[in-house]
Amino acid sequence: MRVAIVGLGMAGSTLACLLADRGLDVELLEQEDDPRPVGAGIWLQQMGQQVLDRLGLLAPLRAQSREVTRVDIRTASGRSLVDVSYDDVPGSVPALGVHRGTLFSLLLSAVRQRGVPLRLGVRVTGVRPVSGGLAVETPGRDHDTYDLVVGCDGSRSSVRRSMAVTVRDRPYDYGALWSIVDDPDELCAGELFQCLRGTRQYLGVLPTGLGRVSVFWSERGSAMEGVLARGLPAWRDAAGPLAGDLAPLLERVDHLLPAAYRDVVVRSPYRVADRAAAVLVGDAAHAMSPQLGTGTSLALADAWTLHHTLTNAPSLPAAVQRYAAARAAHVRWYQWWTRLMMPVFQSGLTPLAGPRDLLAPYVMRVPGVRRQAVTTLLGNRTSPWSTWELP
Repeated sequence: MRVAIVGLGMAGSTLACLLADRGLDVELLEQEDDPRPVGAGIWLQQMGQQVLDRLGLLAPLRAQSREVTRVDIRTASGRSLVDVSYDDVPGSVPALGVHRGTLFSLLLSAVRQRGVPLRLGVRVTGVRPVSGGLAVETPGRDHDTYDLVVGCDGSRSSVRRSMAVTVRDRPYDYGALWSIVDDPDELCAGELFQCLRGTRQYLGVLPTGLGRVSVFWSERGSAMEGVLARGLPAWRDAAGPLAGDLAPLLERVDHLLPAAYRDVVVRSPYRVADRAAAVLVGDAAHAMSPQLGTGTSLALADAWTLHHTLTNAPSLPAAVQRYAAARAAHVRWYQWWTRLMMPVFQSGLTPLAGPRDLLAPYVMRVPGVRRQAVTTLLGNRTSPWSTWELP
């Protein structure tokens, strides 16, 4: 079986390594001619750590990352809304504050060490059934034909678009401006900090590797250009009152970059054509807001599950069907929670801020709520009573 993986992101690189370790004939196709480590910090939960551990990458990643053991969300007036620790659930594994570029570099090195063919500068525009499999389309000509094509090409996936399985694909009104700054004194020590001003703006700070943090500023997408045009001093004036003890970090911000989020839902993450198949993994299948910080971990869980079904199912159609069934409840749980949280934490619905600020502290004191909050943050919930486990 010939496998093409489209996209050299976290999911694509992980899946390529897993399939190569199983002896499958796999190629990675990447549109960039010279891919480099870029991006802000990410919050890597326990299940994502478990997948990387199977590849022998968790130890070197942990050596370059910081544990995030606490979540502190408060209002601009100082009212605490959410203050939970992984210690609230005995035995839970803290998240890692990871620089996206560090994880990218480790995975790229693992791909190359395994000798996985990496085709750079290949801009995939779609897939279509042909005699003998699925053709991978590029501008002007077909690249090649494969038995399985895996779309790991992100929230704007060309593979997904050509599969005609999209139910929802729309941008969120709100995104974030971000920057990575030095934090040698560890002012942000082991916690994700968020301070909210209504529902339209919040300041977030996440430990990102050793001695660094990511600073996030929530903003309406249509307003970002204006924020950047007014300059950093004006932005600091707006963000400073939300920073508290972390205010010195804002002085170290020397640029801001925009990040946009999409809400993607598919009818099915796979299509079968004769004995060939196309399947979607990660953001290509289920992009959502990063409010819960589970995007990378969900993508790695996708990669692990697909590799497991491909090596254990009796046929390719059976493998992709089992993959979809195994991932459905997990993805649905986090899509549901993300849609519930977005209007309350990042939207133009400012009247929701008052009830949120009033009720959240009391809700967090209800027996069982703190545990449910932490176990949801762990990234492996499939329902209030069940979790996803590595098969």
